[in-house]
Amino acid sequence: MIKSSFLNLFNGFCGFFQEKCAPLVKNSCILSHIDSWVMIFISLTLIGSMFLDSEKIGLLGICVVALTILKMFIKEDAKVRISLWDGAIAVYFVICLMSTFNSELISESIHGFLKTVIYIFYYFCALNYFQTNQNKIRYFFLLISVLCSIQGIIAIWQNLCGVEEISTWQDTNYVNPEDVISRAYGTLKPYNPNLLGGYLVAGISSIIASAMLAFSTKNYKTFAVFTVLFFVCAAAIFFTGSRGAYLGLGAVIFCFVLLFSQIIHTDFNAAAKIKKYWGILLASAAGIFALVLISTPQIVKRLMSIFILRQDSSTSFRMNVYGSSWQMFLDHPWLGIGVGNRTFREIYGYYMLTGYDALSCYSVPLEIAVESGIFALLAFLAFIFLFLYKSLKFICAPLADALQSGLSEKIILCTAILTIAGVMVHGLFDTIFFRPQVQFLFWTIIAMGSSVFFKNSARCEDSEKGEKNETL
Repeated sequence: MIKSSFLNLFNGFCGFFQEKCAPLVKNSCILSHIDSWVMIFISLTLIGSMFLDSEKIGLLGICVVALTILKMFIKEDAKVRISLWDGAIAVYFVICLMSTFNSELISESIHGFLKTVIYIFYYFCALNYFQTNQNKIRYFFLLISVLCSIQGIIAIWQNLCGVEEISTWQDTNYVNPEDVISRAYGTLKPYNPNLLGGYLVAGISSIIASAMLAFSTKNYKTFAVFTVLFFVCAAAIFFTGSRGAYLGLGAVIFCFVLLFSQIIHTDFNAAAKIKKYWGILLASAAGIFALVLISTPQIVKRLMSIFILRQDSSTSFRMNVYGSSWQMFLDHPWLGIGVGNRTFREIYGYYMLTGYDALSCYSVPLEIAVESGIFALLAFLAFIFLFLYKSLKFICAPLADALQSGLSEKIILCTAILTIAGVMVHGLFDTIFFRPQVQFLFWTIIAMGSSVFFKNSARCEDSEKGEKNETL
C-alpha cells in the first residue's frame, strides 16, 4: 500500500468526523449498515447494465460513489488505502483532467471527462468496499455469472430464432447467404453484437472463478453447473459474430490454462489425482470447442475473415480509421484532443477519409493516446503492468508462504488477470471498453482482485506490530 502524508491527513480528517458522528450512526439502522447499501448499489449497477441505457447505469454508479463518500465520514475506521497501481490510475485521471482543459473543444471534452470521473471513482469506491468485505467476493462472482449466463442464453435463443439485424454488421460479398451468421446482441443498450461480445468476455472470467472455487471445496455438482454456464457464454460470444470478442475469448482461455497450470505445478505438484482431472478438463474443453467449430461453418468463416484484411469491408473501414486517428495523435501527442466521443467526432472530421465517418478510433490504446496523449497511455499501461506483475508474483508463490491465506486469493487474482487479458485483447480492435456495461463490470472485478493485496498488507502490518511488541 502507498503511504502518503496527504492520505494520512485525509484519513485523519475523516476520522474526526467519524468520531463526531458515532452516536448518530449507532442510533440509525440505515447509517449503521452503510456497507450493505454500498453492496446493494454495486449490485444494482451490474444488474441495471443488463437493460438500462447508459445515463441510468451511470446514475447507479454515482450512487455507489456518493454512499462511499458518506461512509468515509461516518463509519468507524473507514480509510482510503491505495496501491502502487492505483497511484498509476490516479495519474491517468489527472492527465485526463489536464487534457480536458487543454482541449480546443472544452465543453464537449468536459462531457466526456465526467464519464471518466464516474468510472475511476467507482473503481476506488468498489475497491474500498471489497478491502473490508472480502467475504462478499464470492457473492459478486455468482451475481456476474448469473447475469452473463442470462445474456448468453438470450444470445443463443436470438441466434437460433434468426434475430433481425438492426444494422449491416457483416460483409456478405465473399460469404454464401447460408453462411451468414445471425449476430445476437442480447438486451444491452444500445443493441450491438460487439457490445454483447465485450460484456461476455469481461464477465466470463467470473464463471471460471465460480467453477474453480467450487472445485477447490470439492463441490463437484456446482463445478459442473458453472462449467456448463461457461460453455453457454462461450457459445454466445461466437454467436455475436464479434471477431474482437473471439480473440478476447481466446486470450481468456489461453491465460486460464497457463495460470491454473502454474497453480497446479506450484501448489499441487504431488497431487496426481488433481493433475488427472486437470488433463481431462482441458481435453474435454478442446474437444467441445473443436466439435462446435466443425458443426458451425458460419462461425469458422467469420473467424477466418479476420485474416483477409482489406478484402473485408469492416476490417478495411477500421484500417482507414486507424490511419486518420494516428494522424490526430501525431498532431496532438502530449495531451491529446480532449476526452470523449463528442470531442473525437468533431475533430475527426478534419482527418477522416471521405465516407469513413467514425464514433471512435476502434482501438482502446489508440483512443487513449488520441484523447489524452502519450503520457495518459503510459499511465494506463503502468496500471495494468504493475497490477499484473504483483498478481503473477503472488500466484507463483507457494501457498505455504506465511503471507498467503489460501487458494481462494489466487483464484480471485486469476479472475482479474483473465478479465484484463480478454478486455484488452478485444480492446485492440474495438472501443466497446468505454461503454458503461463493460466499464463497471471491468472495474468491479479489478477492485476485487486488488483488494487481495490489502488483506495481505494488513497481515504484514499486524506481523510487524507483533514483532515490535515482542522486542519491547
